[in-house]
Amino acid sequence: MTLWDVFVDVSWIGILLVVGQLMRAKIPVFQKLFIPASLLAGILAFAFGPNGLGWIPFSKQLPVYAAVLVAVIFAASPIDEDDEQDGKAEKNGERSKMMWGMTINTMGIAVLQYGVGILLTMYVLRIFYPGLHEGFGLMLATCFFGGPGTASAVGGALENVGWADGTVVGYTLCSVGIIFGIIFGIVIINWGARKGYTNYVTSPKDLPEEMLTGMIPPENQKKAGRITVSGISLDSLAFHLSIVLLAGYLGYLMTKYIDMFTGFDIPVFCTALIMGYVVQFVLKKTKGTRYVDKATISRISGTSTDFLIVSALGSISIDVVLKYAVPLLVTIVAAFILNWVWFIFIGGYTSPKDWFERNLMVWGQACGVLATGILLERIVDPDQKAYAIEDTGFANLISRPIITFLTVAPPIFIGLFPLISSYVLGWACILTTIVILAIGYKFKWYTPGGPLPQGRARQELTTSKEPEMARTK
Repeated sequence: MTLWDVFVDVSWIGILLVVGQLMRAKIPVFQKLFIPASLLAGILAFAFGPNGLGWIPFSKQLPVYAAVLVAVIFAASPIDEDDEQDGKAEKNGERSKMMWGMTINTMGIAVLQYGVGILLTMYVLRIFYPGLHEGFGLMLATCFFGGPGTASAVGGALENVGWADGTVVGYTLCSVGIIFGIIFGIVIINWGARKGYTNYVTSPKDLPEEMLTGMIPPENQKKAGRITVSGISLDSLAFHLSIVLLAGYLGYLMTKYIDMFTGFDIPVFCTALIMGYVVQFVLKKTKGTRYVDKATISRISGTSTDFLIVSALGSISIDVVLKYAVPLLVTIVAAFILNWVWFIFIGGYTSPKDWFERNLMVWGQACGVLATGILLERIVDPDQKAYAIEDTGFANLISRPIITFLTVAPPIFIGLFPLISSYVLGWACILTTIVILAIGYKFKWYTPGGPLPQGRARQELTTSKEPEMARTK
């Protein structure tokens, strides 16, 4: 692969994004469903790319772009301008609660997916399909929460203990989880907007034209950010991009050397987040934050997100959807029911504010890929005010040890102790989920009870209309 191959890939992603935006601006059904241009572009990449009709000459490295771009997004999230403001101390307590609430939310659904998937296979599916390998029980969590990378790793490990179709089944479930995770996520957004749970968008009929079409009229357009570096020395965008790439590269090196010396594989997006905080700390200590513009950083993160979504969707393969059809269908239905029940009864009570927007981030990650969560969260939080991305990075860091154990250990146990290990692991995961929620309840990171909080968007819209109604009378 050459740099020209990268150029061709990135160019085609850009072309598809423009086409997707035109589709969003001109086709009403896409506006009604809030389907982002990046999702439309991703669908086009899937349909016309190597896994579809083969008309778009993407390289074989297309799936890798998503992993790299996630690292860029998380490296950028801690980078901020000078934020020493009055009342900062009061905000810290709430921010801490939000971060740990997101951790309870993320860790809990991940562990519960393992428990439900294993027990569903052992107690239900194997009754009707006695020949079904017990490793199938790992697929629900491996593919829905873990994503394609985890599915590949676990599928390969299961092949080593006698299940040759593990990787094939894994990619199939990942594909379905990603596609329907987005579709159902759009449905949830429409439902939440109409119920008044959103904080930054209201019901579809109340949204301005620019939010429906995605095209902002000239009179409402605003500047993308401040110029903090003189162009005669260095372009301001290049300066900000260099800061983000520095944090991302340091995260890459951190992952590489930890794996080299300990054998412990930490995803680069987690270490990129750590290095993002380190870079932000250095900037603050050296007063470099005076030359950082958060809006520019957000544009870098947003651009990376759009390109990530297209590359991720364009990499989906559905060649083996019909294989293991009934067990797959049962597992898929169970996964989405589980995620929805968790979304309403657990996730809705893990954030002191912006629960709907932040919960969509968890929904997306629990349906197969972090990019889905980022996509859905951006629809209801276009300016990223809910701290969902940053807190998801924190949650994944804290959750990493237990998730890594559940990724690595079960295939080994299945090989060493067939049958009994699956029953033990399944019930252990259910118990662990209960303990996680109990800890959250103890520290008030999980506060169940009462109706789900109403969002501010509808209230603010109503308030803004009252003076107009009074003048009319």
